[in-house]
Amino acid sequence: MISLLRNILIPTVLVVTVLFPGVLSADVIRLRHSVRRAAIDQPIRLGDISILEGPQAVALSKTIILPAEACEDTGVIRIRVTEVRDVLQAANVYWGTLDLEGGVTLVRPPASAGRMRDRKPDVQASAVTASERVTPSLVTGTLEATPFVAASDLLETGGNVARQIAKSMIVAWGPEAARLRLAIDATAAEALIVDAAAFRVELLGDPRGDRCNVKITQQRQDGRPARATLARVDIRIVRTVPIASRNLAAGRELDSSDFDLAERAIRPSEVVLEIDALEDRRLVRPLAEGSALTAGLLKAEFVVERQGEVLILATGAGVRVEVPGIAMEKGRIGDTIECRLRNAGERDRNARFSAVVIGPGRVRLPDR
Repeated sequence: MISLLRNILIPTVLVVTVLFPGVLSADVIRLRHSVRRAAIDQPIRLGDISILEGPQAVALSKTIILPAEACEDTGVIRIRVTEVRDVLQAANVYWGTLDLEGGVTLVRPPASAGRMRDRKPDVQASAVTASERVTPSLVTGTLEATPFVAASDLLETGGNVARQIAKSMIVAWGPEAARLRLAIDATAAEALIVDAAAFRVELLGDPRGDRCNVKITQQRQDGRPARATLARVDIRIVRTVPIASRNLAAGRELDSSDFDLAERAIRPSEVVLEIDALEDRRLVRPLAEGSALTAGLLKAEFVVERQGEVLILATGAGVRVEVPGIAMEKGRIGDTIECRLRNAGERDRNARFSAVVIGPGRVRLPDR
């Protein structure tokens, strides 16, 4: 039986290795040329002005590059790559596995609601044909206020740009796209192509991450050179996760009776926990009834020991496989650690792979 499970699991491990060759290379912070601020009373963070590729880069997304009190109320703010590097240097980032690219980012003031209302809502384009207006619920002006909408619904109710983005995301997610939820700054995106003769969209970064940037290239009607602009898309995926069956206080030692299972839209990067892996874990923050439990809400403690035995879980296409393995390093819930199959040689590098810790002595291959 174990031999049969290994025959199923090893190809899965190889697929993960092929799909994530970037794990062996440096993460990248790529400054964008131009962005628009959501509000004048908020600081400018790294994630607001850059494309972040890789877990180390994404972890720095909330780093404040310019505090709110230092931002001008009006006008364009210029942030140079040297300024960003200085801030990250002060945060003691490790440059050995992190690249910073770009020159100057122009941070434009928030668009006024009046100007947005005055813009034409329809676009006639030869590359993308659409005659309907943008759904009012998607016209929000700021991404923070934009609701998450099923990707399939955007094909019917979204504006021209939103529909094309949804099509590209559905292709990237494949069979899982039925559970895909997207938040797109539709107002800004539609305004970008209001005078375009045609346009096309291109996904940048990882379309299966928590956030994806989209390059929108416009062909102008007056024959001037094409212009490209970046737009942002936030991503959620509906999964079955533990939710609190009652209000839970910070510091509570958890029991399986504290949780039920329900579907919730979560970030793709969030680790899906199993109820039986929550025994004796402690909350670091209160959790309201009905709220989803994620790994970040648990007290950080090692639940997998180096050279300790683990149960490796792999799922896909309706199949669930569990086989024994060995952890090559210590790990907390939510950590990604290196493991190997228990029957493989300790020095056999080809039998090693990365897996996410989901509970005491339990790890899972990435859901990709």
